Amino acid sequence: MREKLNANAQAVLDIVRMADHPTALDIYDSVKSARPRIGLASVYRILHQLAERGYIKELGRTEEGSRYDSHTERHDHAICTTCGALFDIPVEIQLPQEALQAAAHATGLTLHFHELRLYGTCLRCTTTND
Repeated sequence: MREKLNANAQAVLDIVRMADHPTALDIYDSVKSARPRIGLASVYRILHQLAERGYIKELGRTEEGSRYDSHTERHDHAICTTCGALFDIPVEIQLPQEALQAAAHATGLTLHFHELRLYGTCLRCTTTND
């Protein structure tokens, strides 16, 4: 069972759960309405702690900063290279364990888990550019 969160941490977690892969700044902007005295540094600290405890997952750094996901089970993502939108892939992509281990070995990495990311142009950007 997870420990009870303080009000600031719970507010940050609620925003991550409601938003679609928000950045720390997105979360800060949203949480300020409910917790006006919270600072940006506190939001970053809380996000780090929530990720360490397994409440959320940090998806890595982009030009906009790190993005966060409340869906912590293993799943893959698609990223639009035009607008930066990030989507959960709704199907499980199976890769042979031997291929994953060979890729990890080639880089000197001991594989713990993996996530696949697809890069391309989303439907909205494709339609806009036609």
